[in-house]
Amino acid sequence: MLTTDRQHRVLIVDDNRDGADALGLLVEALGNQVHVTYGGTQALDVATVFQPDLMLIDLIMPDIDGCELASQLRHIPAFEQTKIVAITGLKDERHRVLAMKAGCDLVLTKPVMLSEIKALLASVEPATATTGRSLKSTKGRPSPSAEKRLPIEEARKIRNERTSKTLTQSESEAAICDGIIRFQEDYLGWRSDRVQIHFVKDLLVVRIRSVLTLAERQLGKTASPEKGRDLIKQTRKQLLELARPMLDSLIYEAVGTKVRSMHHDLSTVTGEEVIVFSFEAIPCFEKC
Repeated sequence: MLTTDRQHRVLIVDDNRDGADALGLLVEALGNQVHVTYGGTQALDVATVFQPDLMLIDLIMPDIDGCELASQLRHIPAFEQTKIVAITGLKDERHRVLAMKAGCDLVLTKPVMLSEIKALLASVEPATATTGRSLKSTKGRPSPSAEKRLPIEEARKIRNERTSKTLTQSESEAAICDGIIRFQEDYLGWRSDRVQIHFVKDLLVVRIRSVLTLAERQLGKTASPEKGRDLIKQTRKQLLELARPMLDSLIYEAVGTKVRSMHHDLSTVTGEEVIVFSFEAIPCFEKC
């Protein structure tokens, strides 16, 4: 596998699915964490959750074009310094100027060479960790983080011992992580311990890495890849909807706040599955 010295979080936005997926595979092969999305509107939501170090965006897209997307991203404080690169088949100077004025740092012309991608990745500095991308350490009573899973039974015991009946943020993340892993085994028939959980205000973001089954990988390589990808995503979404009452109950038990809505996305290139839950109120945690 070709690799670069540092791993980056890279968001690729292009309505040409085959081109986006091919670029995603290349960037992932260079040792990076990649998320691919096929439209500007969806990219705004995905970027907020994924928090990329680098965004590679197409200029011509049907919903929001690349210039408008770059402009909107630059108005979000979290992305003021994020590297945004336009990748386009348009070679005229006018579009290059428009992209730069919109907030892009660089414009590359398709087809992009491997050497250009490597040089670009080498120039990117990882974004400073934010609340949504790091787990806070706890003081006082030791409590496992989400990376060290806290069995839900133990979470119940800890909560019942406290007057407030609430968990710390780290304990809640770890308990939900344990429940999600159990859910994978019970409902999907496979297990992945590579689960990350974090809260962003009134959102809970669940990120699961490399979870495609062998059958799904084969389906994604069928004679009609686009149809195969859509079928995989549709099936996963249906499974989650069936399990929604169980997931809502699990999260409510750990957080004490009811779930309002659930959004699901699955990258059939990287195998990363993202589930975002919104709450009826911003969760309150035990003080760390």
